[in-house]
Amino acid sequence: MRQVTGLLRSWGWRHWLAVCLGVCAILEGHAGVPLTWAQNTQLVDGIAAIVNDDIITITEVREAMLPETEQLSRQYSGLALDQQVKASFKRTLTGLVDVQLQLARARLLNLRVSEEDVHQQIDALKKQNDVADEQFLQLLKTRGLTLEAYKKQVAESLLITKVVNAEVRSRLTVLDTHILFLFPPYATEQDEQRLRAKAESVLQQLRNGGEFTALARQYSDGPSAETGGLLGTFKPGELLPGFEEAAAQLRPGQISDVVRTRIGFHIIRLEARQAASMRPFTEVQEDLKSEILRDKTERRYQEWLESLRQQAYIKILYEG
Repeated sequence: MRQVTGLLRSWGWRHWLAVCLGVCAILEGHAGVPLTWAQNTQLVDGIAAIVNDDIITITEVREAMLPETEQLSRQYSGLALDQQVKASFKRTLTGLVDVQLQLARARLLNLRVSEEDVHQQIDALKKQNDVADEQFLQLLKTRGLTLEAYKKQVAESLLITKVVNAEVRSRLTVLDTHILFLFPPYATEQDEQRLRAKAESVLQQLRNGGEFTALARQYSDGPSAETGGLLGTFKPGELLPGFEEAAAQLRPGQISDVVRTRIGFHIIRLEARQAASMRPFTEVQEDLKSEILRDKTERRYQEWLESLRQQAYIKILYEG
């Protein structure tokens, strides 16, 4: 495993926060916390774990756990500190093994992250933390990171987000709304051009702040227009090809681009994903609360992660 360190502190379903945590770790270093543990520990490198065809080194684990270890060194001393650091090493190693398994799965699925994706993520993080370019580079330097190394960490975090979206989120039951622009019987190329232009016009209204439910009632050709575009809950395989793939890429509350299926053009809004079986909308409404959905998705994520562990060759050689 290469250059994953620095991203990990609390890896779970919210793995995308690893990038933010990496920034937090950088900011902590900038605040003047002495790197006493790293300075006082003799780093004789070796292999901590073997994961399929990759290795995780002891140094990689120690680098990843450094922010937590620095905090522990302020709270404990002596034997108690040694025990806490050893427990932290084991937790961090387990997390890095899980990271490697997810990256391997993403490679197997031929998933990719573009340079533009990485730049957008870093720009968003700098804006969120109110950090200028020059200050950001200095913060990286204080933690021993080059910009290229950090970009690779961000790319790997985004890649894991993609594989979890594909393998976990897209397999959960979804609650969708849409605006349908229905093809007429024996639609011509001119019909399709006209409907696409209409769909693009409505999409632009949505992008400019238009209310989805009102626009669905006004423009949608489907029976769901009466309910503001609400389709209900669906499991994988129950939606039209093209529609399902587009919905799988959305986050709750996000609106798609114009999507073509065999029946017409759609503008899709994902309302929620859930791991439960289909239920009436009045009952599902309560489950739209984000914390409940996150809990369900976390459970599904942990089940998926355990399946990756079961299929992999993992050998732990050093636990701190």
